[in-house]
Amino acid sequence: MKLDFCKVSIIIPVYHVDLFLFERCLSSIKDQNWRNLEVIIVFDESIEKYKAILENYQERDLQIIVEEQEHCGVASARNRGIERAMGKWIMFVDADDWLESNAIEMLISAGEEKNADIVMGSHAMEYGNAVKMHEYKKGMTVFEKASKEVFEKDVLKPQTGAGFVWGKAFLKKFLIEKRIYFNNALSAAEDAEFMFRAACAANRIMYIGNICYHYWFNADSAVRKYRKDYADKYILSMEAIQQDIEQHREKKYCQEAYFSCVLYHLLLIVINFSFHPDSEVPRKNQIKEFKKLLRKPIFAEALKHVHYGDFSKTRQVTLWCIKNDLYFMVKLIAMVRHMQFKKYSKR
Repeated sequence: MKLDFCKVSIIIPVYHVDLFLFERCLSSIKDQNWRNLEVIIVFDESIEKYKAILENYQERDLQIIVEEQEHCGVASARNRGIERAMGKWIMFVDADDWLESNAIEMLISAGEEKNADIVMGSHAMEYGNAVKMHEYKKGMTVFEKASKEVFEKDVLKPQTGAGFVWGKAFLKKFLIEKRIYFNNALSAAEDAEFMFRAACAANRIMYIGNICYHYWFNADSAVRKYRKDYADKYILSMEAIQQDIEQHREKKYCQEAYFSCVLYHLLLIVINFSFHPDSEVPRKNQIKEFKKLLRKPIFAEALKHVHYGDFSKTRQVTLWCIKNDLYFMVKLIAMVRHMQFKKYSKR
């Protein structure tokens, strides 16, 4: 098979990215053995500080298309990339991550051979000098008809990796015909909501066991910075996913997985909002405010449906503490986690 027989569009949203990481990302794309590429970089901020890097890679024959917009969020940036894309296949890459050297060849070749709408690869989580490989399944798996229910549910279980848009290739025709775009109203967990609708609409989804994507754990990421509206943004996204399930009445089998999705994001709220070191809530009031949060219907209902097997061991412990009202332990776990973030940021 000729390696560049069809065009691939790589969409990269950029917002406050370290220049070294951004250059590493572009370098990994430049080094791909799939040559028929276009790289659509959507700057959700001013382009000014990135100009030198862009000029360098344009001179190295990397076809770069630049879009610039006032800060509207990653959903808007990715949608703009979809609208501009001319490739048969679309891939999303975050600007601080990078691709395995033959990622595009592996994903697109498999997608073309199996006539898939979505192709997913394995990924590596990069923590400074530490690397953790993440395999969704053992070897190649095709999801279609009844078996696709498994993938749809796994999209809502963040531990599986199926709910991320990176590390995957999407047939552009499929996205356009099914009107699968990102929800511009969402600015947290927007990828899981997008992936759930995409998985439900797809005829065939394929997983290949090969490592295709490297996710860089950035301890200083905006995702982990304290924001007053952090919890509200995740609640909005979880409500949107619930609406998606209700609109597809035949997808009621996803409801239990949805509860795990809600609880996973509750655990993120524990770390990055309720017990964040920069929280504006006085320490003596943090547990009181957290208990108030747990009384919200979305969390109260999910806590009635805890499936511990959907979570890692450490997250199981945190959930168990929440279920058993051990809030001081939950706060301690959050403190330890932030100590780990500092350790990662120094690597």
